[in-house]
Amino acid sequence: MPDLDNCTWALDSHAPAYFSTAFGRRPKVLELVRRFVSDFHDRVVLSAMPSRRRSSPRASQLSMAAHELLENALVYGGPDGGSHFSIAIDPDPEDPANRYLVCIKTRNRADSQQRAVVCQRLHALSEAEDPAAYYIELMTASARRPDGSGLGLARVRVEAQMDLSCVVDGDELEVVARARIPREPGGRG
Repeated sequence: MPDLDNCTWALDSHAPAYFSTAFGRRPKVLELVRRFVSDFHDRVVLSAMPSRRRSSPRASQLSMAAHELLENALVYGGPDGGSHFSIAIDPDPEDPANRYLVCIKTRNRADSQQRAVVCQRLHALSEAEDPAAYYIELMTASARRPDGSGLGLARVRVEAQMDLSCVVDGDELEVVARARIPREPGGRG
């Protein structure tokens, strides 16, 4: 994992901040990416040195979202296990002085059944009148499910307050989570 304490940061408040990586099936990667996303947010949005004890609340939400999306990519990815992950924190084109647009993406090979399940779940989430109530319904239903809770995407939507979409390109599945977040007082820009 990149050591953010030893990186040189010359961030312009109107320039994007972006990180991308690819890796095989390695469960230990989840925790590394989770910590990185938290530190990345705090460094870019808050202009703060990452704290080893506690992340900002929004950083915690984004790192949870990254963890859920990446875990899905690693668990349900194709036999080669190759997964791609990226996060971008850009000035929001609609209100660059006051907000950022955060975009987290995962991309991996997935079989046709898994691609269909993800697309169906994201469609149901986007159509839900009350995503939080839908999430609670999913939690109740998952208690009887023998394998996998199926809650990760709903958790990202509700707990991280991110909009979700997916793109199918041949046998690859890209899941995208986006959120507009306020610029923090004293933060970059």
